Amino acid sequence: MTAHPKHAAAALLFPWVGPYGGLPPLADVSPADIEEAICAAIEMKRSEVQIIASNKELPDFENTAEALENCGRALRQVQCVFQVYANSLSLGDMPAVAQRLVPLLAALDDEIAHNEFLYARLNAVWDSRHQSGLAGEQQRLVEVLRTRMQRRGAGLAPVAKARMAEINARLAALSARYNQNLIQEAGAQVVFIEDETGLQGLPADLRLAAAAAATDQGRPGIWAIPNARGLVWPFLTLSTRRDLREQVWRMWTNRGDNAGPHDNKPVAAEILQLRGELARLLGFNSYAHFALDDRMAGEPSTALALLERTWQSVKARALAQMTDYQDIADREGAGIRLSPWDRQFYAEKLRRERFNLDSDEVKAHLPLDAVLNAMFWAAGRVHGLAFKQISDAPVIHSTVRVYEVSRPATAEIVGVIYFDLFNRPGKSHGSYQMQFREAENFQEKVLPISCIFSTFPQPPEGQPVLLPWEYANVFFHEFGHALHMLHYNASYRSLGSQHVAWDFVELPALINERWLRDPELLARFARHHLTDAPMPLDLLARIEQGLQYDRIFSLNPDFLLPAIVDLRLHLMADGSGNSIDVVQVEKDTVAEFGMPDAWDQIMRVTHNFHIFIGAYAAGLYSYLWADVMAADAVQTFEQSSGGIYDEQTSKAWIDKILSVGHSVPAHDAFRDFAGHDPELAPLHRRFGLSTTILMHKDEAMPQKLS
Repeated sequence: MTAHPKHAAAALLFPWVGPYGGLPPLADVSPADIEEAICAAIEMKRSEVQIIASNKELPDFENTAEALENCGRALRQVQCVFQVYANSLSLGDMPAVAQRLVPLLAALDDEIAHNEFLYARLNAVWDSRHQSGLAGEQQRLVEVLRTRMQRRGAGLAPVAKARMAEINARLAALSARYNQNLIQEAGAQVVFIEDETGLQGLPADLRLAAAAAATDQGRPGIWAIPNARGLVWPFLTLSTRRDLREQVWRMWTNRGDNAGPHDNKPVAAEILQLRGELARLLGFNSYAHFALDDRMAGEPSTALALLERTWQSVKARALAQMTDYQDIADREGAGIRLSPWDRQFYAEKLRRERFNLDSDEVKAHLPLDAVLNAMFWAAGRVHGLAFKQISDAPVIHSTVRVYEVSRPATAEIVGVIYFDLFNRPGKSHGSYQMQFREAENFQEKVLPISCIFSTFPQPPEGQPVLLPWEYANVFFHEFGHALHMLHYNASYRSLGSQHVAWDFVELPALINERWLRDPELLARFARHHLTDAPMPLDLLARIEQGLQYDRIFSLNPDFLLPAIVDLRLHLMADGSGNSIDVVQVEKDTVAEFGMPDAWDQIMRVTHNFHIFIGAYAAGLYSYLWADVMAADAVQTFEQSSGGIYDEQTSKAWIDKILSVGHSVPAHDAFRDFAGHDPELAPLHRRFGLSTTILMHKDEAMPQKLS
């Protein structure tokens, strides 16, 4: 019998109160309260599901599918608080609490999926869907719920179900451990600089940030580069001290690959073993086959062929870039052969030399407030939305901003969005969007609540927050995810935007990056933080030249080879029991494809949370797949009479892509908007690469393409 939760824990179970249908109670929550509330909420959902499964009435849509969709509300609320703390304030007891809770949540999902009475009722509703006159959206909900249960093991023999439950519980614990290893290890790692000569090449703002970081580490009066991207990357780009660049780079790239309690190699290997066994239990040849079965690509060979043919298009350009960087080093008499800790340094030199492009000059025109206002302005023109800051929302940290999102044309409030953008102890590395609450509308209208997280270093008090172009682009990207969530207007949460096919989910985020490059937007908002002078037109032109030279994320070796490694690892995850040395597979792939020597990987297997914490397993290729669709969709906008702000195209984008969520299969949604299947040509044309056409999922595709 579960003990009745104490008052603080019980409060987390109550419906959220206040405006907007309530906001999550994120302030001043203890790990113990979260653990107690999660355990109580699990029991509540267990009871609710049992009532549905044991209902003596004949199964119908309302008493089975809709009832299942409606249950577990208290658990979803507490899980929101749990996920925020586990990922953005994982201190004290929180890592241990996360390790204990994730297997319990996985076990509940298995218990529900393996309830044969519930599955039989859902099957009965599915079988009678035509006779009972279910509407299209209702049929889609039953299909999605039924498929979800099947992919969790519904219909398997009892022994297989029991093993699957064991696997899922262990996988949940391992994923949590992989994540916590990275948080804890990175939080303890730092390169200290005790002599001012170690700051050579660094601008004033970076020196101040490094001094503040040392003070935070208990060593005032010196400087520190903690193991967080917001300081590591600028240091690698600007520091003239090659010896220190190497130290910082090794600290950064070896995350999770150091012997000791935070070593992720055995964790990753066990995850792959278990995923392979799970796939075999469900009748698939490998975990890659299982994962892609419900994605647009359909087959691992299709995704792998796209990655490999793109590598062939990109490789020569990447090698030429390395030659360009080496030439600069040689002309300067550096007397070195480029190493990975040199690439960003000489890439910055090339941008300054060839394009007269200074990252500090760009950054000076991109204050954080201006970038946020630019995002909001573009969303007003394209999406018809307005944003108003909320001052009294409960937040996990004082730097978090919260905004009401409305549609002025109809005076309708459509949701709430949080921005938690600064690094702090206990926060997961990276930038991502998370839904605190999903939209739904089948009982009453429930407003979506989105949050954009990042780990940008907060400057010392009184200093402006100036964003490198990369971070401005990342924030536009994550804001695209939020717009996808905010626009969803169908009835059911399980058909919402975050449930779309996983190689479709990046499309709205990637296309939203396009508006950052708009000259009109930049003329309005990219203004110098001291003089308020607009970004010069020639600087914008130079930025575009630099972007063309560097290409986007998915058209570079540091994405393509990790994505190929991801698919290869998950093809090897076949349930055979053979041990998988994740680092060796990575090294072999890098050697086979001829990764340029000094081109480092930004997603190594020991810290690639995308694929080992869950959602992108066998799915890292999705960024390229979605970039193909995004370039195609951008072309549709650009060829419209009103360009990227064309009213009719914007309406079609919202109506046919953003608002339908998972209520329409991804293939159909894209075809409905673009009028054709995705084509690779627009993406390759933009960057002057050899052009090929993306084949449909049902076409045979060779394993290797020259």
